[in-house]
Amino acid sequence: MTVSGDAAGGTPRRRYAILADGWFANHHAKTAHGLLSYGKDEVVCVIDSTLAGRRARDAVPGLRRDAPIVGALGDALERGPTSIIVGLAPAGGRLPGEWMKVLREAADAGLEVVSGLHQRLGPELPGAKVWDVREPPEDVPLFSGEGFAVKPKVALTVGTNSAIGKMTATLEIERAARERGLDAGFVATGQTGVVISSWGICVDAVVSDFIAGAAERLVLEAARSSPDLILVEGQGSLGHPAYSGVTLGLLHGSCPDCLILCADASDEEILAKVPRPTPEAIIPLYEGVAALVKPAPVVAVSVNTRGLDDEAARTFVERVAATTDLPTADPVRSGAAPILDAVLAAPKTAASRVQ
Repeated sequence: MTVSGDAAGGTPRRRYAILADGWFANHHAKTAHGLLSYGKDEVVCVIDSTLAGRRARDAVPGLRRDAPIVGALGDALERGPTSIIVGLAPAGGRLPGEWMKVLREAADAGLEVVSGLHQRLGPELPGAKVWDVREPPEDVPLFSGEGFAVKPKVALTVGTNSAIGKMTATLEIERAARERGLDAGFVATGQTGVVISSWGICVDAVVSDFIAGAAERLVLEAARSSPDLILVEGQGSLGHPAYSGVTLGLLHGSCPDCLILCADASDEEILAKVPRPTPEAIIPLYEGVAALVKPAPVVAVSVNTRGLDDEAARTFVERVAATTDLPTADPVRSGAAPILDAVLAAPKTAASRVQ
């Protein structure tokens, strides 16, 4: 299990400087944006020479927390960070080459280096304190079926594509549940979620045979505190050929009782010559594949309407609700209450086959 010091038992929280030079305003800076919107650790600044002198929320409207943007590591060090985090989540998970020099200088200055990339930085920074968030535990088991007996209801976010807001939707549903006095457990399965929650496993870094076992292990761990609800962060999409394997492992391994479909207003192709499936087309596919192991109906749709004005966003939400006949909302723009209501109303389900 990937666990940071804070979750493991009481070390001080981190004070982050986020490295996002030239990228902070780009959607690939998912780790930076997620940490500022949902993280519990302090963010003392963002490093981006192209936006120096501005504030984070000026560059990226809608972030829940703000921070100054500085132009260089030296400016960041004056603000007393304990850690520097790579704020980028690029396709392929490789560090921009010029950033390595900055990270070495940060390590030499005594900062912990935190990275969620597939590229491991520990071996490249000998002697430095490095948290390679994507490094999986060594003892991930195969799927066993223990997850079928979990008592709290388990909900998993799935998507029409990758990078459309599954983590955000899951965290917004968790927020809505806590506002109602419910104990909702967030299960982090990706690098930004693990950084935010200080525990979890980046399932896309696990050997493929063990992805379902990793997902099951996370749900079992979350169930130990007997929460009212377990919310599992989804990854990828069944319709995305590059990431569908991770999606399938989570779909079966987490043994969900219900699914929340995530979609967005873009109609871009997933990859060249691979069209994005519509919500109404992919819903029966998710339900059919899930039912091979354990039935899990799609009970609501979470949509990402970023970039649309209010009227266009409302029209999109209404269209998706009409075509899917499901409660639909943009949890960031209007709140996750309709989605949470649908999850709470869904019944617990049993395994399709007795193990």
